[in-house]
This record gives sequence, C-alpha cells and structure tokens, in this order.
Amino acid sequence: MMEEAPPDIKRRRIAAAGGSPQRIRCLTNLPSGILAHAASFLAEPSKALFAVALDGNSAASTNERSSAIVGNQWSILDFGGIEEELATKLNDDDIEKVLLCIDAVNKVKRLKLTNCVNITGAGLEPLRGSLIIEQIDLSLVGEHQRPHISPEPHISCSHVLPILDSIIEREGCSLMHLQFPHVWREVPSAESEFHAFILRYNQMRGNWEEIGCLECNRNLPFGSDEWIDGDVFDPFFYGTHSSTCYGCMKHYCYRCVINGEWQLGSIMGNCVMCKRDYCVDCIEMHTCRSCNGQNCNDCYGYECHQCNEKICSKCVERGHRNFKCDDCNVVVCFQCCVVGGEENKVHFCDQCSDRCCDECRFQKFRQGEQDCAECIKRIAPLLVGECNRLYEGNERLQAEVTELKREIKELKSRSRN
Repeated sequence: MMEEAPPDIKRRRIAAAGGSPQRIRCLTNLPSGILAHAASFLAEPSKALFAVALDGNSAASTNERSSAIVGNQWSILDFGGIEEELATKLNDDDIEKVLLCIDAVNKVKRLKLTNCVNITGAGLEPLRGSLIIEQIDLSLVGEHQRPHISPEPHISCSHVLPILDSIIEREGCSLMHLQFPHVWREVPSAESEFHAFILRYNQMRGNWEEIGCLECNRNLPFGSDEWIDGDVFDPFFYGTHSSTCYGCMKHYCYRCVINGEWQLGSIMGNCVMCKRDYCVDCIEMHTCRSCNGQNCNDCYGYECHQCNEKICSKCVERGHRNFKCDDCNVVVCFQCCVVGGEENKVHFCDQCSDRCCDECRFQKFRQGEQDCAECIKRIAPLLVGECNRLYEGNERLQAEVTELKREIKELKSRSRN
C-alpha cells in the first residue's frame, strides 16, 4: 500500500515575515509579486477583473496588490480582449470597478466596450470629467462587425450622455472620436436627447483650433459636414463620426485619393458594414461587386467563386445581384453569370425548391440523391461532359493496354531468340 505523504509537503508553504512557514489557503495570501507575475499571462481587461476579484469586489481605492497586478500601461482598454461569453455577462458594477481599479480617468485614452451588451452605461461614471480620453466606442461590437445587435442592448442615453457632457465641457478636452450604439442612431430625431448631445459635441469641436486634412490641408470637417453627422434625414450616416480614422485617429477628407489616382480609391473610406471610417494606412477598403459600396477588407464574408471579387454580406443576404448556393455556400456575382453563362448560375428550382449550383446538383445525381427531372435537365451538359471525359479516359486506358500487350509480345519474342 502506498504511504501517505508527510503533512508538511501536502501544501506549498512560503516563509512569513518572521521566517516561519505559512500555509497558502487563499490567493490573497500570496505575495503581490507572485500575483503580478501570474496576471502577466492574462489579457489586459482580465488583469483588472482579476485584481477586482482579489480585492473582494471592492476596488474603490487601489492598494499595493491591485496596483502590482494591473500595472500602469492603460492607454487602451478593449473588452474585446476577453472571451465574448464573459464580456456579455459583465454589468455596470463590474465595469465601474474595473475603471476605478486602473484609474481610468487619468490613464485610459481609448475605451472599447466590445461585447458588453449587458450594461446600461451607468458603470462609466469613473470616466466623468476625464481630460485624457480620446476615443470611446459605445457600439458594443468588435472591429469589422456589423453594429446591429439582437436583442437590443440596454445601454441608455440617460446614463451615458451626462458622463460624456462632463468630458466635453472641460477645457482641455481630448475626446476626438465617438462610436455610438446602432440603437441610438437607428431612428434619427431632432427632438431626442441624443441629437441634442450631437449638437453640443459639434459646438465644442468648433471651438477647437482648426484641424486640416493631413493630405491636402483643407480645413475639416469640409463644407457643411460636422464632426458627428446630425442630419436626421440621412439615417445611413446619422450619428457617425467623420474625417477621423477609427484606427489611428488621424484626420483626412474624403476627396483626397491614393497617390492622386482616382482608380486607387480614397485615402479615407467609410465602411458600409461596420459603419467606421478608416484611412488607407490602417485598413484596405474594397468595393462590393454587387452594390458598389465600400467595405473594410476584413468585413467581407464572401467573394465571387468565378472572379474572386468581394461581395458584402448584406448583398448576399438580400440576394442582390448575386447568387448563393445553399449547399456549398458558393457565391457567384451577377456579372459572372452574364458573361459565363447559365452553367455558372446558382439556380432556384421551381419543381423541388432546391437553390444550389449545378456542381452540387451534379454531385447529388452521382450519389443517387437527385431525382428531380428539372434539376437533371439543368445538369445535362455536365452529364454529357462527364460521359465524354469517361469515354476519353477509357480510350486512353485501352491504348495503354494495347501498348503494354505489344511490349510484352516483343519481350517474349526476344526471350525465345
């Protein structure tokens, strides 16, 4: 029988201040250095959540342990750095404790509440009056994700806007970019408190020193544009920031083009999918083959199977000038269907309600799963082509067999001689 381990080595021990061994019964008993080292392997938001948890869910005043764990480098706080399942469970109390723990009002320059769909915005209170923050992303979705969230999040103007007002009212305000939730922008209204804030923000930015496009030096925003679009008759751009790159925060106008060549596209582009502006140095933009809208390269979910041109997800979902196979998800643009002919088209069968490409129909036929006369009629050219290939293959095999027989006969003749 195996002997039981001595009691003195069942648990790891550390030396207490007086030199005597001390049992570790709780993480909080570990020295700050060990906890800080363990936290160094965590994502930045997880470090703060770890420190808050160790402080008994009360980080109103930072201590030596929490300071050692979270460190001082907090210019960017992006909750997209933690698992989505965890971020969706965070509430306002959690967010507030994290912001207090890292002293966000004096350290955080860019805040992204990615996947924090369970908050109302009250937890942003520690940011009140911040002079250092430059960007706040309240969209609750990650980069290159569509802003629509279902069910609608609970983030509230009544909680968030007073905090934003406290920031923009202060002399020396640094706030240059705001990304708002889609639910606030969805139904523009000149009577809403959100619209009133847009007007206040634009007025505040108007009092700043003039900012020019880094390419042409034209004053921004250009013409009748505002830093935040307040045109209630333009729901597409309403409530979106203009002339500011989401990635690098640099300012460009929309008229300047890459290397002065229009065919290369604009230096600054607005993505139809994620509703963010990016400069060419941060994100490559592409034009949708179906709707001609600009989208971030990373926002595209599809490309034409024939020409490899990008097609945005919105066009694919609507079936706008493209055709998607329900079986293999291949997408073919309208132009390729016109140029390439019917054999490239994803076709909907009125007889069996099958919507797929002819290649998938053909594979079903080969596997004995296709008995629709209309579908078999459509793949007749493929069947003929397959028959021709098999016939040609058979001819080649027969020729090889004939040649092998000739060589064998020749070898036998030589061996007799």
